[in-house]
Amino acid sequence: MKSNYTICYFSKASKDLSEESIHEIIAYSSEKNNIRGIRGILLHSLGNFFQVLEGDRKVLLDLYENKIKLDKRHHSIFEVINKSGSDPIFTKYSSKFEAVDDSEQLNEIKAYLAKHSIHSSTSDKISRLLKSFIIVDY
Repeated sequence: MKSNYTICYFSKASKDLSEESIHEIIAYSSEKNNIRGIRGILLHSLGNFFQVLEGDRKVLLDLYENKIKLDKRHHSIFEVINKSGSDPIFTKYSSKFEAVDDSEQLNEIKAYLAKHSIHSSTSDKISRLLKSFIIVDY
Protein backbone atom coordinates (compact mmCIF):
# COMPACT_ATOMS: atom_id res chain seq x y z
CA MET A 1 0.00 0.00 0.00
CA LYS A 2 1.37 3.42 -0.94
CA SER A 3 1.61 6.02 1.77
CA ASN A 4 -0.05 9.41 1.49
CA TYR A 5 2.50 12.17 1.78
CA THR A 6 2.37 15.95 1.34
CA ILE A 7 5.09 18.45 0.49
CA CYS A 8 4.28 22.16 0.17
CA TYR A 9 6.77 24.96 -0.44
CA PHE A 10 7.33 28.49 -1.71
CA SER A 11 10.39 29.50 -3.71
CA LYS A 12 11.73 32.47 -5.63
CA ALA A 13 12.16 32.18 -9.38
CA SER A 14 15.66 32.93 -10.63
CA LYS A 15 15.91 36.49 -11.92
CA ASP A 16 16.96 35.36 -15.40
CA LEU A 17 14.00 32.99 -15.79
CA SER A 18 11.95 34.02 -18.83
CA GLU A 19 8.17 33.87 -19.09
CA GLU A 20 8.59 31.15 -21.72
CA SER A 21 10.76 29.09 -19.33
CA ILE A 22 8.13 29.44 -16.61
CA HIS A 23 5.45 28.08 -18.96
CA GLU A 24 7.79 25.20 -19.88
CA ILE A 25 8.32 24.38 -16.18
CA ILE A 26 4.58 24.38 -15.56
CA ALA A 27 3.84 22.16 -18.60
CA TYR A 28 6.68 19.75 -17.79
CA SER A 29 5.69 19.53 -14.11
CA SER A 30 2.07 18.81 -14.98
CA GLU A 31 3.00 16.09 -17.45
CA LYS A 32 5.59 14.34 -15.27
CA ASN A 33 3.60 14.59 -12.04
CA ASN A 34 0.52 13.11 -13.69
CA ILE A 35 2.59 10.21 -15.06
CA ARG A 36 3.95 9.55 -11.54
CA GLY A 37 0.50 9.69 -9.92
CA ILE A 38 1.33 12.88 -8.03
CA ARG A 39 -1.55 15.25 -7.25
CA GLY A 40 -1.47 18.88 -6.20
CA ILE A 41 -0.97 22.32 -7.67
CA LEU A 42 1.80 24.54 -9.01
CA LEU A 43 1.40 28.32 -9.15
CA HIS A 44 3.71 31.10 -10.30
CA SER A 45 3.11 34.75 -9.58
CA LEU A 46 5.24 37.86 -9.21
CA GLY A 47 8.51 35.92 -9.22
CA ASN A 48 7.40 33.24 -6.77
CA PHE A 49 6.47 29.58 -7.09
CA PHE A 50 4.04 27.83 -4.76
CA GLN A 51 3.64 24.08 -5.03
CA VAL A 52 1.70 21.39 -3.20
CA LEU A 53 2.60 17.79 -3.98
CA GLU A 54 0.64 14.77 -2.72
CA GLY A 55 1.33 11.13 -3.33
CA ASP A 56 3.56 8.24 -2.41
CA ARG A 57 6.15 9.19 0.22
CA LYS A 58 9.12 7.59 -1.57
CA VAL A 59 8.24 9.17 -4.94
CA LEU A 60 7.71 12.65 -3.45
CA LEU A 61 10.83 12.65 -1.29
CA ASP A 62 12.97 11.54 -4.25
CA LEU A 63 11.46 14.26 -6.46
CA TYR A 64 11.79 16.96 -3.80
CA GLU A 65 15.30 16.12 -2.55
CA ASN A 66 16.93 15.13 -5.85
CA LYS A 67 15.23 17.39 -8.39
CA ILE A 68 13.24 20.29 -6.95
CA LYS A 69 15.77 21.36 -4.31
CA LEU A 70 18.65 21.12 -6.81
CA ASP A 71 16.89 22.99 -9.64
CA LYS A 72 18.78 26.23 -10.37
CA ARG A 73 15.69 27.87 -11.88
CA HIS A 74 14.52 28.76 -8.38
CA HIS A 75 16.03 29.43 -4.96
CA SER A 76 15.16 30.38 -1.37
CA ILE A 77 12.89 27.37 -0.89
CA PHE A 78 10.65 27.80 2.13
CA GLU A 79 9.18 24.48 3.15
CA VAL A 80 5.70 24.76 4.66
CA ILE A 81 4.65 21.09 4.89
CA ASN A 82 6.66 17.89 4.62
CA LYS A 83 4.74 15.09 6.33
CA SER A 84 2.69 11.93 6.11
CA GLY A 85 -1.03 12.38 6.00
CA SER A 86 -4.01 10.11 5.90
CA ASP A 87 -6.37 12.27 3.83
CA PRO A 88 -4.91 13.89 0.69
CA ILE A 89 -6.56 17.17 -0.25
CA PHE A 90 -6.04 17.43 -3.99
CA THR A 91 -6.97 13.87 -4.91
CA LYS A 92 -10.55 14.86 -4.16
CA TYR A 93 -10.17 18.19 -5.99
CA SER A 94 -8.90 16.79 -9.28
CA SER A 95 -7.88 13.51 -10.83
CA LYS A 96 -4.65 15.12 -12.01
CA PHE A 97 -1.88 17.53 -11.05
CA GLU A 98 -2.96 21.11 -11.83
CA ALA A 99 -0.85 23.99 -13.09
CA VAL A 100 -2.80 27.04 -12.00
CA ASP A 101 -2.29 29.92 -14.38
CA ASP A 102 -5.27 32.20 -14.01
CA SER A 103 -7.17 33.89 -11.21
CA GLU A 104 -10.37 31.95 -11.89
CA GLN A 105 -8.60 28.62 -11.26
CA LEU A 106 -6.99 30.05 -8.13
CA ASN A 107 -10.38 31.19 -6.83
CA GLU A 108 -11.82 27.71 -7.47
CA ILE A 109 -9.01 26.15 -5.43
CA LYS A 110 -9.47 28.68 -2.63
CA ALA A 111 -13.20 27.88 -2.50
CA TYR A 112 -12.50 24.15 -2.51
CA LEU A 113 -9.98 24.47 0.34
CA ALA A 114 -12.30 26.70 2.35
CA LYS A 115 -15.02 24.07 2.06
CA HIS A 116 -12.68 21.29 3.23
CA SER A 117 -10.62 23.18 5.85
CA ILE A 118 -12.87 21.95 8.66
CA HIS A 119 -11.81 18.38 7.92
CA SER A 120 -8.05 18.88 7.59
CA SER A 121 -5.46 21.08 9.29
CA THR A 122 -3.28 20.73 6.18
CA SER A 123 -6.10 22.04 3.98
CA ASP A 124 -6.63 24.91 6.40
CA LYS A 125 -2.92 25.82 6.35
CA ILE A 126 -2.73 25.76 2.54
CA SER A 127 -5.94 27.78 2.32
CA ARG A 128 -4.48 30.49 4.58
CA LEU A 129 -1.29 30.61 2.50
CA LEU A 130 -3.20 31.01 -0.76
CA LYS A 131 -5.22 33.98 0.54
CA SER A 132 -2.24 36.24 -0.16
CA PHE A 133 -1.31 34.65 -3.48
CA ILE A 134 -2.25 36.61 -6.60
CA ILE A 135 -2.26 35.32 -10.17
CA VAL A 136 -1.71 38.01 -12.77
CA ASP A 137 -3.90 37.21 -15.78
CA TYR A 138 -2.33 38.13 -19.13
